[in-house]
Amino acid sequence: MLTDGVITLRPPRADDAEALYRECQDPEIARWTGVPTPYERHHADQYLARCVEEEAEGKTRAFVAVDAEDRVLASISVMELDKGLAYGEIGYWVAKDARGKGVASRAVTLLRDWCARELGLELIELLIDAENLASQRVAESTGFLDTGELRPAPRQEGADTLTHGVYAWRPE
Repeated sequence: MLTDGVITLRPPRADDAEALYRECQDPEIARWTGVPTPYERHHADQYLARCVEEEAEGKTRAFVAVDAEDRVLASISVMELDKGLAYGEIGYWVAKDARGKGVASRAVTLLRDWCARELGLELIELLIDAENLASQRVAESTGFLDTGELRPAPRQEGADTLTHGVYAWRPE
């Protein structure tokens, strides 16, 4: 678990499925991420199973951000892990009621620093939809630099249009 005293990042658990399902009903999450639409209850269970599988394979480390009462505020992961290249990509969404309260910046900072310290990552990227101004502000406030590069939406079948800006961070 990772904490800054305000939020805690912990691995997702089976009992988080209902909260994940509930939060992913928000159309803003589907708008900016690759979550299925409509998001059905079984998608949360599939996601949780995939987290376990991909962590065992060394591909992903998933977390949920929670408050002091263990309410799910966000989902955040480091994906596309390549320890040989010391590379990872952070992706996240924030629950509707937690937006605008610094949750994304806190979570990205905690995970970014942990990835550098514990996984030895030397390049971490955020791929952000060019229209997602809130996530662009999060990237900039957490030390990620806009590379000027555009890529297709990550992990979305058939996505070939260059819609996502690349923001990069390297430890100093």
